[in-house]
Amino acid sequence: MKKFTAFIILLALTLSVNAQTTGDEQPQRRALFERKNKDIPAKYMQGGVPEVNGKVTWAKTYNVEGQTAQQIYDKALAYFSNLVKSENQTKKSTLATVDRVDHKIVARAQEWLVFSSKALSLDQTKMNYAVAVECTDGVCKVVITNISYIYEEGRPTEAHYTAEEMIADKVAFNKKGTGFTKGGTKKFRIGTIDRMDQILKQFEISLKQ
Repeated sequence: MKKFTAFIILLALTLSVNAQTTGDEQPQRRALFERKNKDIPAKYMQGGVPEVNGKVTWAKTYNVEGQTAQQIYDKALAYFSNLVKSENQTKKSTLATVDRVDHKIVARAQEWLVFSSKALSLDQTKMNYAVAVECTDGVCKVVITNISYIYEEGRPTEAHYTAEEMIADKVAFNKKGTGFTKGGTKKFRIGTIDRMDQILKQFEISLKQ
């Protein structure tokens, strides 16, 4: 009986110590988690991936004062013609629509999006997207949508994802919205945001030339 009583006391003390340790560790883990999030630029956090009617869509309107629809169209055509032929594009990238009358362009792109490149390893995905361009006097509208990925193509682990499944706010962050979910969604989100920003900023520069 004495041995049993001693065992109960020892068990109670152990549970008490464990509970105290767990309680102490939680604020430490939370603080570490918050510090890591502070190191992530705000553009990658919630709101960084725009959506239109539940579909991941980057849209931008450029005001180009003093230029006609034809002048803007010519610059847009030159820019996106070069984009679909650039080094990181695959043979599937093309200009699907070239409307010189209504000054509209539709490009369908498939390119390699590189996450990391090291001496013995290359982590990348094929990214598909569509670009719609509409030019009027003094204004150019660009919409990028239908974004999807083919990851580890040709391997047993090959996977196909849409942007809505991979980088949208509702799937990229934990339930509290305080940090990224576990897994590979973070690199897809950051890589896609950077690439979309690059395309839109370089196009803006081309319009001013």
